[in-house]
Amino acid sequence: MIKADHKYWARALFNRYIKRLFNKHFNGFLLINNLPEIKDKKLIITPNHFSWWDGFFIDFINEKLIKRKLHILMLEDQLKRYWFFRKLGAYGFNPSNPKSIIEAVNYTKEVLDDKKNFSIIYPQGEIFPYDQNPIMLKDGLKYFVKNSSDDLVVLPIAFKIQYEEEKLPNIYCRFGELLNSEHVKQNFSLFKDAFVDNIDKLNKDSQNKIQSKNLFDL
Repeated sequence: MIKADHKYWARALFNRYIKRLFNKHFNGFLLINNLPEIKDKKLIITPNHFSWWDGFFIDFINEKLIKRKLHILMLEDQLKRYWFFRKLGAYGFNPSNPKSIIEAVNYTKEVLDDKKNFSIIYPQGEIFPYDQNPIMLKDGLKYFVKNSSDDLVVLPIAFKIQYEEEKLPNIYCRFGELLNSEHVKQNFSLFKDAFVDNIDKLNKDSQNKIQSKNLFDL
C-alpha cells in the first residue's frame, strides 16, 4: 500500500485552486443540517461516490467544519496516477491483494489513534450514477472497524449537485446518523440502512430547498 505524505505547500496550493474551481462551477455549497458532535471521537466518514468532484467536496467540508488532518482511502493504481493527492492525505491500497488490505486496515487504525486525524472511506468502492437504484455497497468497511475501540464513530455524508434557477448548480450536503463502530461491527446492515436513508433524506430536502447555511459564505 501507499501511505499518505502530507505537505503544507501542497495544501496551500490546493486551497487556492479549489476556491477558484468552486467559484467557477457552483453557485452555492448548501448544508442541510448541522455536523453531529464528534469531539473526542475517532472518526471515519463514508460519503456517497457519484462524481469526479466527490473528494473535493469532503475536503471542503473538512476545511470549513471538521478541521482535522484528512486521510482518504483510494485505489493504489489511481493514487500512482494522481500522485499529488498523496500530499493532501490520500493513501492507497490494492483490494485484490490480501496483504495490501491488511496493511491498509492497520494503517487506518494507526491514523485514527490520533484524534486530530480522520479517515474517509467510500463504501460504494467506485463511482456510480447518483440515481442508481438500488444503491450497492461493498462490505470493506467491516474490516476497518473490526478491531476498533468503542470511541470510533462512523458518519455517512451525502452530496448532490442540483440545478435550480441560477446558471450554476448548487451543491447540497447532508450529514447522516452518527454510528458507533461497535454497532456497525455487530450489525453491518445498520450502516447500510443509515447510508441509504441519508441519501433519501438528501433528495427530499434538496427538492424542498432546505438548508441551514451556505458554506461559501463562511
